[in-house]
Amino acid sequence: MLRRLAVWRTAAAAGRERPGARSADRCEAVNRQAERLLDDFGDSILRLAYSYLHSIEDAEEVLQDTLLQFLRTAPDLQSPAHEKAWLLRAAANLSKNRLRYNARRRTDQLAEELVAEEREDLSFVWEAVRSLPPGYRETLHLFYQEGYSTGEIARLLGQKETTVCTHLARGREKLRAILGEAYDFDEKV
Repeated sequence: MLRRLAVWRTAAAAGRERPGARSADRCEAVNRQAERLLDDFGDSILRLAYSYLHSIEDAEEVLQDTLLQFLRTAPDLQSPAHEKAWLLRAAANLSKNRLRYNARRRTDQLAEELVAEEREDLSFVWEAVRSLPPGYRETLHLFYQEGYSTGEIARLLGQKETTVCTHLARGREKLRAILGEAYDFDEKV
């Protein structure tokens, strides 16, 4: 929570320092709205970014960059569902951009946290999900972790719903195969 507040304060300060045509009242309203969005959707943004980057530090930077992008554009969003979709789409794009420019780190923060919590029993599942292609990993995350329907995922990612369904099915198959080979699980699980 303290990290989130530090991230927010940095983003809010950057938003206030930006010269522009906005009045002070409008800027303050945007800052309040961004703070509310952080409270409401910050964890979802962080999880999505982490699913791409496999590094909590990089995921926190994507969270901060997402908030900065919100402050810069100040979009007029109609509902909480639109706000969440906008923020997740921006975070996904920023995560993809970061992947292009960053070399992947060799250590996996989540695996280290699981070992620290003595939860090694779950680390093999994370390794299996991590080995999936990005499209499958992203679709599975949005479907199972964030609770989006296939239609919502299609709109969020700018894909056809049939593509999303295919990614879900193939991602599940690949995950079963990986877990079956590496960890001697029954294929019918």
